[in-house]
Amino acid sequence: MNYSHNMKQILISGLLFLASLTASAQIDQASISVPEPEFEQEAILVTSATEGIPLEIEHSKLRTTANAGLALLGIAKGSQYYQIEGPASPVTLDASAYENDLYIIIAWEDNKRSPKRLFQIIPLEIQKKRRIYNTAKLTAFKGTVSADQGYVNFTADKYGEHSYLIKIPAQELSKLRDNNSGEMKKFGKQFIIRLLNASTEKLSDTEDFITFGIAKPNK
Repeated sequence: MNYSHNMKQILISGLLFLASLTASAQIDQASISVPEPEFEQEAILVTSATEGIPLEIEHSKLRTTANAGLALLGIAKGSQYYQIEGPASPVTLDASAYENDLYIIIAWEDNKRSPKRLFQIIPLEIQKKRRIYNTAKLTAFKGTVSADQGYVNFTADKYGEHSYLIKIPAQELSKLRDNNSGEMKKFGKQFIIRLLNASTEKLSDTEDFITFGIAKPNK
């Protein structure tokens, strides 16, 4: 068996899959009847009133970098971040998704709590072959300072028996599209959905994030 050939076929299949995720026209929220995710803390990106795509859960490790040159001078400076391999989520919509409201169904143990206390949607920094969620900056004078990563505005309603229907308005997506950094010209926008743990603020060495993305604008 030709291992190299098989890997090439897998990569080609993956690229075709990504290319096939064409965003639907505007969806009427009241008409959405997509089945809830089977398990808690899973998510489905809604592509039509009756269909959706399960979002990937990607593993990430907490990393810390420091500027060695400045450290020699007694000035500590660096950053703390989670790294996700690859520049794009396996579920990345085409650029037409910036023009319409985007809906995501997230399953929970129940839907009695405020969703704003359960989820954050965070745009990622893209660095060639990886996606970065910056969590803190390290400085000599202030110690660890939270990084200003920015958050995506969303609304949420109860959905089904135990889920939430998250809505990212088209106006918010348009703002994200027009905030065009260098890497976005290549990869578009990539996001994580961070599931919050109300019991602790401490960062874990490893985290699992729900991911999705929207391809670079057409112009």
